[in-house]
Amino acid sequence: MNKIRILRPVTIRARVTPALKARLKQEIEAEVRQLDLEVQELETQLKRAQLTMANMTPQQQLQLRQAVDLEKQKRQAEKEALLERLREIEALPLGSEVFQGTVQAVAEVGVGDDWESLLATEIVVEDGRIIAIRRG
Repeated sequence: MNKIRILRPVTIRARVTPALKARLKQEIEAEVRQLDLEVQELETQLKRAQLTMANMTPQQQLQLRQAVDLEKQKRQAEKEALLERLREIEALPLGSEVFQGTVQAVAEVGVGDDWESLLATEIVVEDGRIIAIRRG
């Protein structure tokens, strides 16, 4: 047996275009809006719970407020990270390439093949079309 088929990772890179920047920006802005809605929902739930707090001990009231505050802080941290990512996207130079993910591909390997070259395979996409396949 001189050859065998294996699964190997292939890196997907995207060439930065105005369309890519607009799409990434829309995705992040949608995530930010979702986080804002979640924070509003948390505040609404807290207000609703405050109406029934008369039946709660002071310790329970404090725990509820702390839990809501913690969740709001988590959402705010996520929002700040997304806004930073948005600034990074806006600063990307057109024509540069950014990492988009990895996929698995079948490859036939044999004795004497260059393993490093095999693992260094990339697909470059521009506006949804493959423009290059690079190996090693």
